[in-house]
Amino acid sequence: MAKRLAIPSKEIALSVVGPTDSFIASRIQRVNITTDIPTTDVDELGNPQHAGVVKDTPNITLTFSAFDVGVKVFAVMTGQDASAYPAGGVDIENLSEIDAVLYVKSATDSDFIKSAHAKRLQVRDFAFNYSVDGESTEDYTAIGSEKRWFKNDVVIDKFTSGTDSFSLSETPIQLKNGDYLLSVILDGEYLTEVGDGLETTGEYSVSGTTLSTGDTRTEQVLVVYHANPAGNNWSDVSDGTMPAAIRGRDVKIVIGANNILRVQAVTVNGTLNSEPVREMGNRVIVGYQSQNPTVDGTITVLDTDTELIDLLTNGSVDSGDTEFEIGSTCSVSGVDLEIKLYDPCDTTVSGIVLKTVYVPSIEVIGDSYTANVNNNASQVFNWKSTDAQCIVYSGSR
Repeated sequence: MAKRLAIPSKEIALSVVGPTDSFIASRIQRVNITTDIPTTDVDELGNPQHAGVVKDTPNITLTFSAFDVGVKVFAVMTGQDASAYPAGGVDIENLSEIDAVLYVKSATDSDFIKSAHAKRLQVRDFAFNYSVDGESTEDYTAIGSEKRWFKNDVVIDKFTSGTDSFSLSETPIQLKNGDYLLSVILDGEYLTEVGDGLETTGEYSVSGTTLSTGDTRTEQVLVVYHANPAGNNWSDVSDGTMPAAIRGRDVKIVIGANNILRVQAVTVNGTLNSEPVREMGNRVIVGYQSQNPTVDGTITVLDTDTELIDLLTNGSVDSGDTEFEIGSTCSVSGVDLEIKLYDPCDTTVSGIVLKTVYVPSIEVIGDSYTANVNNNASQVFNWKSTDAQCIVYSGSR
C-alpha cells in the first residue's frame, strides 16, 4: 500500500478526560502538543568529546482552541456535567488536571491508525476572545510530564456502578514501564498502579480485564488505557446541539449593569499560577499546586464620549466628574464585567443566552488611544480583576 500523502484536519480528533467525564471535543480549531526534554551535556577533564547527555523530567505542553459556543469544554475540565451545570456558575479556579487523547484516523478505513495520550495535565492558562467581526473563541494551555504515542487505540471506560472491582471493555496492552493502564481517576482523584492484590488507598491493580481499586467508588471511575479493539472504531465528530459558531453580533457586553455600545473586542485572560511538585526517585512530576489565579484583559471601543471612562474610573456613566485620570487614585470598588453569548439561531426579541462569562470586579490599569486618517478613533482599556474571580454560567447569570 502506498504511503499516505498527509493527515488532514478532518482525520484528527481530540478527546479531553476531566475529573468526572470525557468529551470528544467539538468545534476545535487548533491543537498543539509538544515535548521538551531538558538536557545537560556532561564533559570531563582529558576528554575532547562529551561524556554523555543527562536528561531531566520532560515538559509536556498542550494548547487547543475552540469556537466558544457553550460550556461543554469548560464543564469537562472543571469536573461538571454540562447537562446538569450548576446554576450558580463555576469559577475558573476549578480548572483542574486532565488527560488529553489525540486520535488519528486511517486513510482507508473508519478506524484509528494511531493515537497519543498525555497524562495528568494541569490547566495553566485560558483566554476568551470576542470581537465584532469574528467568531468567539476559548483557548486553553495545560502542562504535564507524560506523553506517549501508540500504534493502536486509546480506550476510555467509565464506570458508575460497582464499588472497588470493575471489568474493562478491552484487554489492556502492557506499557513499557510495566503498568497496564495509563490513568485511573476515581471520584476525581488519580490512582497509582501496583501489583495484583496489593492495592490500598490511592492505588489500583489490574489482572486481565479486571480493575481493583483500594478505594470505594462513590460517583464514577474513569479508566484510560492502550488496547487493540476489533472492528472500526472511528466516529466523525458531530454535535448538533450547539451553534456552529457565535460571532460578535450575538455577544453583548455589560459593564456595571450598563449595556456598552460600540464595543469592538473584549479579551479575558487568566492563569492559575500552577507550580510543579517533584520528588526524588520519581521520573515524572507528581502533580501541580495552583496558587491564587490572576485574571485580566482588554476592552476595545470606538470613541464617542466620556461615559465609558467615567464608568471604569468612577463606577458611573454620569458621576459629575469633568476630569479623568486612570490610576491616579485607588478605586473604592471595581465594576463588574458580563459577557453574554446568544444563540445565533434564535429569532425571538429577547434572545436565548447560551453562556455568560462574569468577572465580578474589574479595575482599569491602563489604556491606549488611536486615531488614524480615514479610520474611526478607538480606545483600548486594559483591566484586571480585583479579586481573581471569573465565573462561567450556562445560560444567563
